[in-house]
Amino acid sequence: MPRIYVASLTDYNHGELHGEWIDADQSADGIHEDVQAMLATSPTAKRYGTVAEEWAIHDYDEFDGIELGEWDSFERVSALASLLKDRPAAVVSHFVDEGHELEDIPDLIDDRLMGEYDESTELKAVTAHHREQFEGRSDIPKDISDHLEAVAESMARDDLNGGGLYTVEARYSGGSTFYVLSMN
Repeated sequence: MPRIYVASLTDYNHGELHGEWIDADQSADGIHEDVQAMLATSPTAKRYGTVAEEWAIHDYDEFDGIELGEWDSFERVSALASLLKDRPAAVVSHFVDEGHELEDIPDLIDDRLMGEYDESTELKAVTAHHREQFEGRSDIPKDISDHLEAVAESMARDDLNGGGLYTVEARYSGGSTFYVLSMN
């Protein structure tokens, strides 16, 4: 679950660490309320009889390669967490890195994500995508159906060398998952 560590700058500026890990998968208002509750317990503000009002995001977790800044808006944090909850993190991160507006990313993913493949290489992933397209088809002549793996691999090579498909890779300890996307 994506979360952010928000620190009280009143405390930080007085050499104290005071902050809290906050669930990012909630509304911006919910994040704001959690931050206000954390600030209300500021030891420095209590000591000096003041109110802690300033905060900064000092850490974050499970945003899968998407960078957050110290003063990113809670609207952005909430929107990213929502996207990451429902869609492949590597693909969300890819579209964020490309500079797309957050509100456009769900439609981009719905329109362009062609499949998800646990394969060892990009070529094998796109080949698997094309192989899937052939499965269950009864209109392919027998003399061609005996060579569908070679046809799928040839199509994959064409797609990866300037054709209509590309991949986004998500690596994990046991291997990789490739997300096959169309160019448009």
